[in-house]
Amino acid sequence: MNSEKEILHLMNEYCFAIDSGDLATFGRLFAHAQWIAEGKKPGKESANNLIIYADGTPRTKHMMSNVDLEIDENNGRAVGHCYVTVWQQTDSFPLQAIFAGDYFDEFERVEGKWRFSKRELRHSLIGDMSAHLKVPSLTIPTA
Repeated sequence: MNSEKEILHLMNEYCFAIDSGDLATFGRLFAHAQWIAEGKKPGKESANNLIIYADGTPRTKHMMSNVDLEIDENNGRAVGHCYVTVWQQTDSFPLQAIFAGDYFDEFERVEGKWRFSKRELRHSLIGDMSAHLKVPSLTIPTA
């Protein structure tokens, strides 16, 4: 797999992990990376902030668009930027966009494999996150 495809796979894997409730994969993706929202790193209390439903998922779909990558093959570094819109629906919560914003990503190649070194959420437009996060401001300071 070439670098662009490997990095795009990482970006998508993040969305698939959250939407499927696979917090172990989320943890693996960010084991060597920072996750920042609106300039602040969420505290440890945000680790259990996601609402998981009976089907084992948060009942969301993270949709990325306008993906742009700059890859420095020689130095094993890359940056990415994309828009993200999060949709949610539950039995008692009609389908709606609950979040829109930007992901600003940094990647590094270690031992021939790409990995996240940083993901920052910025320019957040916050909808009704009451069915997604127990206390939205613990994860996204502007929520």
